[in-house]
Amino acid sequence: MPRRILPADLDGIAFTTAAARERGVGRGRLRGSDLMHPHHGIHVAAACASDDGIMARCERLLPALGVDHWFSHRTAARIWGIPLRPAYSPVEGLHVLAVNSRVALRHTGVVGWVTSDDGVGRQMFDLLPVVAPADVWCQLAQRGAVVGGEQIEHEWLVAAADYLLTGARSADGTRGAPLCTVDDLRAALTRRGRGRGTAMLRRALDHARYPVDSPYETFTRLGLLTHGLPEPVVQLRVETAEGPRHADLGYPRHKLLIEYQGDEHRRSRKRWLSDLRRVQLFQDAGYEVFLIGADDVVPDCSALAVRVRRFLSRETAR
Repeated sequence: MPRRILPADLDGIAFTTAAARERGVGRGRLRGSDLMHPHHGIHVAAACASDDGIMARCERLLPALGVDHWFSHRTAARIWGIPLRPAYSPVEGLHVLAVNSRVALRHTGVVGWVTSDDGVGRQMFDLLPVVAPADVWCQLAQRGAVVGGEQIEHEWLVAAADYLLTGARSADGTRGAPLCTVDDLRAALTRRGRGRGTAMLRRALDHARYPVDSPYETFTRLGLLTHGLPEPVVQLRVETAEGPRHADLGYPRHKLLIEYQGDEHRRSRKRWLSDLRRVQLFQDAGYEVFLIGADDVVPDCSALAVRVRRFLSRETAR
């Protein structure tokens, strides 16, 4: 017997068992091999469920959400693009906050939270109801917000703030508007009151800077500070023979620049050649350039700090 075709308004979207029954789709049809069941009581055509990215997974949970349910914590951070460790996994739980409710959303694969604070910032990201970026940043300091039972490290909380304060860079080098301002983060922190994680958030906000283009730039800056060195300037502007260029980090008085080389520098020949040209321009402008990678930053910056201290001391003695 040929399989019954689903009603047109259910084709290609996630739908509940109740919605299916309203349209005359029986329980047997919902058990068909052409359907998947990403959450209890939710069904979607298997052909439409191959995307396991965060946006698609959240969209498949939408039928289970009420008007007071908002994606939050780690999941909202993924949606906004906030850098976190560990990296995204397609099997990680989806975090959902119930606002003005004492009952958390209970579904397989869902991490439910509740709050009585109606002032939590909320907005739509395309089809998804999401906690606003500044409030998401505050949520990241809660135990279990990123990794179950654990609390986010200080360096990653600062990196998250740096990201929110830094507008995305376009191909021509200009920046778009940031997701947050310092005042936005401070206001969200004030609304939070004296809850757990507040001291950690205040410390992280004190160390946040912008513009910063990668978490490893944040880790380098914080690592050098931890080893007793002066704080380097972020995105230091250097006047070169081909116009102004900006180094990741630098000590302008000592004419020292620090450039972080990530994997994209290795994978892209165009990026590699561009970076070579940048270094030459910096050197022609009279700067010493330290090129560093992940091994110079993780697990700590101790070896790099020795090099930087030696250079700064030598330049100061001149």
